[in-house]
Amino acid sequence: MPDFYETNARAYFERTNRVDPAPLLTPLLPYLHEGCAILDIGCGSGRDLKWLKANGFDPSGLERSPSLAVMASKHSNCPVTIGDLFEYQPPIHYECILLIGTLVHLAKPEFPKAMRRVLRMLKSEGIMYMSMKAWGGSEKSEDGRVYQLWSDSELRREFGRLGLEILEHSRSRSLLGNRDVWLGYILKAQHASVTGI
Repeated sequence: MPDFYETNARAYFERTNRVDPAPLLTPLLPYLHEGCAILDIGCGSGRDLKWLKANGFDPSGLERSPSLAVMASKHSNCPVTIGDLFEYQPPIHYECILLIGTLVHLAKPEFPKAMRRVLRMLKSEGIMYMSMKAWGGSEKSEDGRVYQLWSDSELRREFGRLGLEILEHSRSRSLLGNRDVWLGYILKAQHASVTGI
């Protein structure tokens, strides 16, 4: 839903950029090495890019909203490409990819296709962090955005089909202070999972 995020880019930036992402990202640290290349797909305000750069990594972003991409790059002092997940041609294979709420608006039948696309961008044995809204079905917010809600068992089934190993799993309240519950996963890609995709 790029139209909402483009139309409301400034408000979205202001609402999210000051939130400390440490609770989400600190668990990743044991799986990463200093200076490793990280791609944040749907990087929004650049909040996570800024944190990753401050912690010694080499992050870059991909963002569909042109206005948000510009603000994210300025805020984080990191490169941000304007583009869509399904069309992006990465210059390298990344050691880590972030999908923090990135696929929440994607219809569930499209989820495997999106994940296979992401796996093409990831190095063999690479690490992925994903968060999705919890429960099941879908919900429509007051601003018109439709969110797909996932159960842990649904996601585990999808990860198994893709050959992704779950290294860590979490369930937490939204960092924005609302009542939303998010499921978080640190995943490891096995080489066999990307062969032939």
